[in-house]
Amino acid sequence: MPYKSIKSVIFLLLVVFAAGCGDDDTVNPGPGAGQVPDFSLADVNPTSATADQSVSPRDYLTKVSAWYFGHST
Repeated sequence: MPYKSIKSVIFLLLVVFAAGCGDDDTVNPGPGAGQVPDFSLADVNPTSATADQSVSPRDYLTKVSAWYFGHST
């Protein structure tokens, strides 16, 4: 890839990144903002501190969390 093309790609990535780094609209966040889904699932991880207990997103309101819903047959 020529040097000019690499420079253009890097510039484009920086523009896209900068465009996504705006301030959140705290005055009017929009419908559904701040709502946490109300569901719970059994923790099936035997090494987890909450193994065999029901866990919910509401248990982690002040923490960063990620939820993965895998399915296999």
